[in-house]
Amino acid sequence: MVAAPERRSMKAFFHIVVLLSCLALGAITPAANAQGYPSKPVRVIVPHPAGTIVDIIARVMTQSLSQTLGQPFVVDNRGGAEGIIGTEACTKAAPDGYTLCITDSLVISGNPVIRSKLPYDPRRDLAPIAHFGFLSSVVIVQPELPVSSMSELLDLAKSKPGSITWGSWGLTSISNLYIEWLKNAKGISFYNVPYKSAMHAAQGVLAGQVQVALWAVGAVAPLRKAGKLKALAVVGDVRSTIMPELPTVKDAGIDITIRAWFGMFAPAGTPQEMVQSLNAAVAKALHDPAFKEKFLAPLGFEPVAPAGGSVEQFAAFLKADRETFERVFKTAGVKGE
Repeated sequence: MVAAPERRSMKAFFHIVVLLSCLALGAITPAANAQGYPSKPVRVIVPHPAGTIVDIIARVMTQSLSQTLGQPFVVDNRGGAEGIIGTEACTKAAPDGYTLCITDSLVISGNPVIRSKLPYDPRRDLAPIAHFGFLSSVVIVQPELPVSSMSELLDLAKSKPGSITWGSWGLTSISNLYIEWLKNAKGISFYNVPYKSAMHAAQGVLAGQVQVALWAVGAVAPLRKAGKLKALAVVGDVRSTIMPELPTVKDAGIDITIRAWFGMFAPAGTPQEMVQSLNAAVAKALHDPAFKEKFLAPLGFEPVAPAGGSVEQFAAFLKADRETFERVFKTAGVKGE
């Protein structure tokens, strides 16, 4: 089990962010909506468990939408089956603008690539509303592991095939993708230990259950400073503004450009005027420097393009992202049901 101080540190990190959002966003004046939408509370399905990074971002964004559009946006967590349960509920809801969903790249672009029996197709059954941005994640290891860089970790794993434990959290998780890609593309084998979520995998490192995991840079920063773990590299090919001194995994020869992103969707057929109204409200928050600094930066969340862009830009991004997942999954050899 994770020691009480570490557990409290991780939970407090998220609770503080949500509390601040609830308090500070109250200063935003609701904007008038010419179309009269929304005229009642809006349900926002989050197909992930409460307390996950997607859930935290969803709560921050829905607080902003509530203030901007003048009606409550209520989060409804529907976790399970790697996002499939909640996403299906969203696709089957009435396309009236009063049921939306917020989820991530793994659910939207990852699941359809490797799961042939999904009860929906995101391209057909969901209308993209807004891209929120990208989550910067970090490769973390136990302090006792004798490595200080990603290259050293790979060399150690190469010298001890299948003995260095790496916590992942599902077939389509970025963590699992990295493990399988390294095995198939580089011949470097880690021992894959499955957890329920990224948070649980990170707690596994803190508890000494596994030696390697991926975790959000915002959560990693205070634990790294306290000496509870070591941070080796940022996932993807872009350095983090929170830990700019850390190299990227690409610098160590891991040429995977997939980064986790979050966004908002509606059931297909939702009126375009509602979609555009929601897109504008999200863009207002993402273009606000104070909002980004207070509520997104501490999480390691980067609202860069196409975040805050048009519905059309988000749709074009989704097409390219799906193609990227297809290429990476093929190289990694990850296969679903």
